[in-house]
Amino acid sequence: MVKYTLYKKPVIFIIGFLYFISFCKAQDLNKVQQLFKQKELARAKESVDSFVLLNSPNAEGWLLKATVYNAITKDADAKYLVADGRMDAFQALQKAMQLNSNYTNDQLKQDNYSVPFDLYNGYTNEGINYFNAGAERNDKGSYSEAFNKFKKAGQLSQYIYTNGWGLSATDTNNLYYCAKAAINAAKEEEAFLYAKKIADAGITQSQTNKGFESIYQWLVFYYKKQKDGENLVKYAQLGMQRFTLAVYFNLILIDWQRQQKDYVNLFNSYTMLIKKQPGNAKYQLAYYNDLFNYLYECSSTLNDRALQENKLEKGLLQFIKTNATAADARLLLAKVYINQANDVAKQMQLRSTTDTKVLNSYTTAHKNLLLKSNILLKEVVNKLPQNNSAVYGEAKELLALNNMLLNAGKK
Repeated sequence: MVKYTLYKKPVIFIIGFLYFISFCKAQDLNKVQQLFKQKELARAKESVDSFVLLNSPNAEGWLLKATVYNAITKDADAKYLVADGRMDAFQALQKAMQLNSNYTNDQLKQDNYSVPFDLYNGYTNEGINYFNAGAERNDKGSYSEAFNKFKKAGQLSQYIYTNGWGLSATDTNNLYYCAKAAINAAKEEEAFLYAKKIADAGITQSQTNKGFESIYQWLVFYYKKQKDGENLVKYAQLGMQRFTLAVYFNLILIDWQRQQKDYVNLFNSYTMLIKKQPGNAKYQLAYYNDLFNYLYECSSTLNDRALQENKLEKGLLQFIKTNATAADARLLLAKVYINQANDVAKQMQLRSTTDTKVLNSYTTAHKNLLLKSNILLKEVVNKLPQNNSAVYGEAKELLALNNMLLNAGKK
């Protein structure tokens, strides 16, 4: 009997102690709740911080901390209490979910998950404010701050979706702002990750933003800078498919193919470009310049040389007819005739004949081509000198050379 009595006393003591501890915990949490309701946020913060420090395994305490810190971030007078209250609240919310997801879910549901959505919207709105400031001042620092806010909003977005509280698997609006802010902040590696994610997911617009084309443009330009031709071509083609009226992707592809001397694909790209904007004189003239370079500077022997020269000559003649003051087109066609005259001179030198009639035919052809060239060069020098000083200077030099060759032939 004595032994039985001695054995029971410690048990009763332990049960009483545990009840006392639980009572104290409840009292502490009630105190925090009361301070919170009274909007004494500084004291509520201090109390809840002390509570979770002493009672780390308590999910209720961590959820209450998330609630208090969320309120602090929305209070103009209290938000100075913490450096990044939203992130503190988010981390407390995560801790509560780790400790007791059922309890935390039930509590959040009663309030329509206001805490996580407040944190998500808070970061997003802050990011937009910084983004707009960056746009107004052209300030990379503001864009950098915006990116940091949007990145954190993205973390909240994924957490909300993963826990089944709302939103979608792909937060298109957040991706847009992350990419644009990183681009404008010159954060190239971060911008690349978001831009590629957007392109790979096939996103072209969100409910509030339709400016995704510029993100695709930046991604293609990034690959050009990296000299990654395979991905440049891949994403330029994606850009053309998804933004059918855009010409940027055609132009950057043309520029790349020109650098690589990939003339077959270059001229195919021009065909697509000119179909989009058939009346664009600038693109037409660029095509004729590239065709000229292909014929006379990059390829000495072509099976279809005569055909291509004929296409170039006819195209330039038509271009000049519809663009009466196009000095650069006249100079280009004049150089076509000069190159043809040079080809005739070479053929005459290579042909071993003393037949006067044949030689005279070469001489006449050479002379006529130089004279055709001179007609165009004189128009540039005498009628259109103000249009382009570089074109005027080159035309003047070529005219002098042509006249020297023509005069030499008279002697």
